[in-house]
Amino acid sequence: MKNILVPIGISPNGKSTLAYAVELAKHFKASLFVIDSYNAASIPAQISSAKEVINSRNFKRVKELVKSVQTDSVDIKMVNYKGDLITGIESLDKKIGLDLIVVGPRSNDINEKLFLGKISGKIIKKTSIPVLLVPIDYQFSIPKQGLFAFKKGKIKGERSLAPLKVLIKTFKTKINLLLVKTPGHEAARLDIDHEVVELSEGLVSLENATVYQGVLIHFQSIKPEILIVFARKRGFFEKLMESDVVYKKDFFSIIPLLVLKNR
Repeated sequence: MKNILVPIGISPNGKSTLAYAVELAKHFKASLFVIDSYNAASIPAQISSAKEVINSRNFKRVKELVKSVQTDSVDIKMVNYKGDLITGIESLDKKIGLDLIVVGPRSNDINEKLFLGKISGKIIKKTSIPVLLVPIDYQFSIPKQGLFAFKKGKIKGERSLAPLKVLIKTFKTKINLLLVKTPGHEAARLDIDHEVVELSEGLVSLENATVYQGVLIHFQSIKPEILIVFARKRGFFEKLMESDVVYKKDFFSIIPLLVLKNR
């Protein structure tokens, strides 16, 4: 785990997300990159000079936010880019190799219907980089227990489990596996990757309509400090992300959520 990226938007919650990422980078001995996720270049019908003013103000705002967070010995670099955020992230990934992106949800407000807004949603859906979703104002603590929930046990990609391995190595996190058998499941899909089993403390299997419902049922018995899911092209999480947003009625987490990717 060498490089962590934190996209900072116009939300006032960016400071808590950045503060959590700083603590994470400190433990991982990683470099931290901050990128402005609200870029005027993506706004239509704006004259060029106006875009430059907006981008300049945004960059200054993000820079001030970085200064307001206690960074200790963590190396933080500001990233400036032109154009679409996803393109900017992909360009940075090709240049330095990003290991993790840390983002925040839309809001903790019970009256807010969205769990993930469009920016966080697009980052999870359209990049190949693992994402850690941290609840707003969530105080960093070492995750002693983790819950890895899935409905398909085979993992593709040599680097897919890399963030999970770093988590276990750094924090000695105990990973509990939850295999959720959804309606119409195929027996072949229930085979679990040997490497996944070796990383875990044990496996529980149950039947539910969705992975999320299975997590809700099993959550209290494990009391995890981090939830892990795997993003697949035709998986449960991808179904949620069809419109780039996720509603709280469909998925919600009060603890950090690590979204692994095929890499």
